[in-house]
Amino acid sequence: MIGPIGTGLTHIRHILHPTDFSPASMAAFGHALKLGLGMKSDLTIMHVDPVRADPDFENFPRVRATLGRWGVLREGASKDELLSLGLGVRKILAKGDNPVASILQLLWRKPADLIVLAIHPEDPLVAWVPDMVGQSLARKSLTMTLFVPGHCKGFVSLDTGAVRLQRILVPIDHRPHPQAAVDAACALVAGLGVQSVMFDVLYVGEPSGLPQLRPPQRDGWIWKESTRTGIVVDEILDAADVHQSDLIVMATEWRHGFLDALLGSTTERVLRRADCPLLAVPVNNSTTAPRRL
Repeated sequence: MIGPIGTGLTHIRHILHPTDFSPASMAAFGHALKLGLGMKSDLTIMHVDPVRADPDFENFPRVRATLGRWGVLREGASKDELLSLGLGVRKILAKGDNPVASILQLLWRKPADLIVLAIHPEDPLVAWVPDMVGQSLARKSLTMTLFVPGHCKGFVSLDTGAVRLQRILVPIDHRPHPQAAVDAACALVAGLGVQSVMFDVLYVGEPSGLPQLRPPQRDGWIWKESTRTGIVVDEILDAADVHQSDLIVMATEWRHGFLDALLGSTTERVLRRADCPLLAVPVNNSTTAPRRL
C-alpha cells in the first residue's frame, strides 16, 4: 500500500486554464481556481485572440471577485490579500491564429502540471479534441488535463465554490499502467479537501486479468473494484451513468498506431461522449499491448 499522499500535492505547482470567455469556459475556470486555491498553486489564465493582444483584460474571469463570492476573500480585497492565500494568478492575452500553438509555446517556457479547460463543439480552443489530423494540446504537451464538458456543471460550483465529488470512476487496463491515474485521482480529492469519496475502479475484461493496484488509504475513502465484458468505451460510459460519476480519471498514452489515428484513443472516445469531467493522465510505456486507454 502507498502511504499518505499529502506531500504529493506539491507536484501540482502550476495550473493553466485556456479560456475563450464562454459560459463553458467559466465553469472550467471555477474548477481551475478551486484546485489552485486548494493546492496553493500558480494559476495562469490564457486567451488567444486572432486580432489583438493589447493588455485589455476586461473579459477575463474575475479571480478576487469570485473568491469574494465564495466567502474566501472580503469584497474589494487587494492583490496582497490574494497572494496571502498562497495562490499566484497570471493573465495572458496573446495574439495568434492557432490557439493550440500559442498555448504550447507558453508551456515550453513555463510548463504546467495541470491544464483545465472546457470542451464544446463550437469552441475553437478545443476543436482538436476529436482531432483526426491536427495538433492536440493535451497530446503534444504531455500534460495532465482536466476536461470539463460544456453541457455539465462539473463538480465545482462557480457560484459558491462548493465541491460535489462523491464518486470517481477510474477505468484501468494493463497498458497504460493505471497507477498514475489512481495517484492523480487521490491528489485531486485531497487537494479539494474532499473527506468522503467512492473510487469505482473498473476493468473491462475477464476478472482473472484485473490489474494490481496500490490504492492509498484514508478515512472516508472507499475503493470498489468491478469487472465487465464488452466494448470498452461503451462499458466505461455505462458504468459512469450507473454510478452517476462526478469525474472519470484515465491513464492515457493518447494515440498509437493506425486504429488510434483513425478513431482516437479510448480516452478520446470516452471524452467525446462523457457527461461529466474527465481527467486524462499521460503515461509513457515502452511495452506493447493490444488495448490502450
